[in-house]
Amino acid sequence: MTFRTTLLAMVLLLCGAFELRAETVQPEKLTLEDCIRIALRKHQALNVSAANIAMAEAMYQQAMSAYWPHIAAQVNASRADQDRTFTMDGQFNLPASMTNALGPAGAALAQPIPINMDIKLLDKDLVQSSLNLTYPVFTGLKREALVAQAEKGIEMAEQGQRKTQLEIVRDVKKYYYAAQFALQMEKLAGDTLERFKALEDLTERLYQNGSMKVKKTDYLRTKTTTAVTRTMLSEARYAREMAHEALGNAMGQEWSENVVLAEADQAAPLSEGLRELVESAQNFNPDIQQLKLAVRISDDQITEARSGYFPMIGIQAEVHDIQTPYRGGLTNAANRDGWTIGVGMQWNLFDGFQTAGKVNQAKALQRKLESQQILLDQAIALQVKQQFLSIRSADKQSKDSWEAVGYASENRKLHVRAYQEELVETKDVIEAQVVETFAQSTYYRARYALEMGLLSLEFLIGQNVQTL
Repeated sequence: MTFRTTLLAMVLLLCGAFELRAETVQPEKLTLEDCIRIALRKHQALNVSAANIAMAEAMYQQAMSAYWPHIAAQVNASRADQDRTFTMDGQFNLPASMTNALGPAGAALAQPIPINMDIKLLDKDLVQSSLNLTYPVFTGLKREALVAQAEKGIEMAEQGQRKTQLEIVRDVKKYYYAAQFALQMEKLAGDTLERFKALEDLTERLYQNGSMKVKKTDYLRTKTTTAVTRTMLSEARYAREMAHEALGNAMGQEWSENVVLAEADQAAPLSEGLRELVESAQNFNPDIQQLKLAVRISDDQITEARSGYFPMIGIQAEVHDIQTPYRGGLTNAANRDGWTIGVGMQWNLFDGFQTAGKVNQAKALQRKLESQQILLDQAIALQVKQQFLSIRSADKQSKDSWEAVGYASENRKLHVRAYQEELVETKDVIEAQVVETFAQSTYYRARYALEMGLLSLEFLIGQNVQTL
């Protein structure tokens, strides 16, 4: 094997290794749907909203416990310093029927008969065990009101989770479109720089060849323009890097992960009218839905407050057992074990107008929430209208600016050809280059404004505009 063949083989191996490394390191280009899917899987805010739903469900379980009997087991073991006794100290008279039955012996008994004795009731060692059951039969609809509030609390937590998802999607879209806009501006700055470099080279050749129209000031003007464009390209690169970092943060990724984006499709303009958009916002906006649920909860709170006017009726049952060495007194065979069952009622006939105050407070809260709901509906409708007008304006600007880009591009090409023939001045060519760049940047800004308006409108409505 010759030296040339060996060197060629090494070069091919190195090229293959570099290509393999490039293929391995090359990250996958993410679409907007990919970014949203990653964010909905990784973002920590979703864990918070999921925990809120779990807490609301736990509160619902607590409220539902009122429909079940409560059973409690109780065991008490005690040791006293001495036995518990009952002292009988006094006197009593035998009835006449008894003394007559006793005959002469009964007549001889002194009346009254004195008594002074201690009776053991309980042993000093005592173990008592019981099983108690309580069940509310009637609570004045308080139980039903608490359960209804807990049910609506779950719905509010679910609306909160949906709002969190909408916020995550909104942030991802915002930074995704910002990253796309930054990429477009970076590419525009790079293309503009290449065109100015070509103009600089052409001006230098004309100047060096002794052109009568191209002077040193024209050459310096092109050099200055190229340098300024180079600084603009550096700023565009920095903006692109920061936009990608912001997108990665919105997706819930680590700071060390890089994000590479695929080229995005252009946003479609609106096809719905303003009235349909406002109605959709009132039906799907999570803030409006949460406030509607709060108004419905206030109805249940009024019912809960009014339960104070009604009696509370419940059933109570108990099974007990007593373990002690003493077999007499209160712990005789009949009392050592047994059961009791009963029905109880509590009715506050007068509570110092406390119940009336609670009812009035609940009604005032309901009026407040209803007024807040009207204000929120009007505010959301105004914001929807504002975004609707902004989207319509941005769509019109994007169409006009795209038409201007075509004219500016054709104008720039004509000026470059004319400049090669020394038919126009250098400043005219530079102006044509600047006008084309300005027209393209205006078009990109209009498209970016359209995308920002659409995603803001989607967040206000509570769903994708294209799915209406």
